[in-house]
Amino acid sequence: MLPPWRFLFSRWPWLALVYAVTSAILTLVLIPLIVVTIFILPLWGILVAILERRRLRLLGLSTPPSGHVHVPRDERRHWLNIRLMEPATWREAAALLAGLILGATAVVAVFAQAMALAVLIAIPTMASRRAADITLFGDTRIVIGPETWWQPLLLIPVALLVFAYVNAAIAAVHGSCIRWLIAPRIAEIDQRVEQLTRSRAAIVTAHESERQRIERDLHDGVQQELVGIAARLGILELELRGGTDDARYTALRAAQDQTERALTSLRETVRGIHPAILSDYGLPAALDELAGRSAVPLQIDDRGFPRLAPAAEAAGYFFVAESLTNTAKHTAAPHLRVTLSADDEQVVIEARDEGHGGADASRGTGLRGLAERADVLGGELRVTSPPGGPTILTLVLPATPTTGSETEEHRAHSPR
Repeated sequence: MLPPWRFLFSRWPWLALVYAVTSAILTLVLIPLIVVTIFILPLWGILVAILERRRLRLLGLSTPPSGHVHVPRDERRHWLNIRLMEPATWREAAALLAGLILGATAVVAVFAQAMALAVLIAIPTMASRRAADITLFGDTRIVIGPETWWQPLLLIPVALLVFAYVNAAIAAVHGSCIRWLIAPRIAEIDQRVEQLTRSRAAIVTAHESERQRIERDLHDGVQQELVGIAARLGILELELRGGTDDARYTALRAAQDQTERALTSLRETVRGIHPAILSDYGLPAALDELAGRSAVPLQIDDRGFPRLAPAAEAAGYFFVAESLTNTAKHTAAPHLRVTLSADDEQVVIEARDEGHGGADASRGTGLRGLAERADVLGGELRVTSPPGGPTILTLVLPATPTTGSETEEHRAHSPR
């Protein structure tokens, strides 16, 4: 609160006056419009709330964020239904009605101030020409003539002082009330954050389920067809072996080689999408299988790692796979050491190589993607890689073990 002598010579009386005048104008414009279009009151509330957020800047108040959820482009046709279901819309409608009531107060105050100033100026103007007999109230009367015409002018500074504080009070009450009504509630913000977190986790889970489905389809479909073709070609080779048609035999061998290469490529693709062993036996077994075909020696230290939810196990598997790729591409480390540990609250997967260091999660899409996946699952990715090494990547995830029914379901749907 500013002292009176500082308040009167600051910009706040003028800002309060502008706010009160604009409130009065808005009220006079909106009342007839809303009376005619009362059935779209919530829409008027949304529009006026946008304007009110801008007007609050006149009073130096922080602009409250919108309480509405973002409507994606493909959902714009449902915009009205979404808005009518939101508490923020009806709070803004209430803010509109409260603004009209407070605006009516501003209309009266502004009108009264204008009339008071007009009277204080008109009386000296008339008295400077001839004597004026003025009745103040009841039997109280004053006579002002050409000799005393200037006396009413002394009341103008007092009136301006009173008007300044009246306008400041009206603007403060009006602005605070509107800001409180249109501001989002903490519970709504928490709910939106919770919904966003659940949505992101659901996307990751759905993505992982889709990867498993594609892996099963490839294994049970294309891969089985290729295996059948390879078997038939093997039978045909036995029938042609020892014959005299070398050209046909050579073409057959070429077809067999091509089929084997296609099978090998398909198996690698299937493992890259989602290794079946991960669903069947868990992360340690899948990493053992990964170590068997890795170009960089992979040392695994399993300290009692539990079964986790499918999305968490997939995140751990691809974390180690990405660490192997980075070790092979960017360092000359002789091996990668992976430590799997867990307690009651979290599981920790640490990948360490003795390379030259300098890894940065912000520069690589692989580590950045792993960090985003860990964040969605409620964990985090830590990168320690000083120049000269070693590079230590740590994935921390919540210890949310998979249920027995989930494990059986994964095994039932996983290819043998």
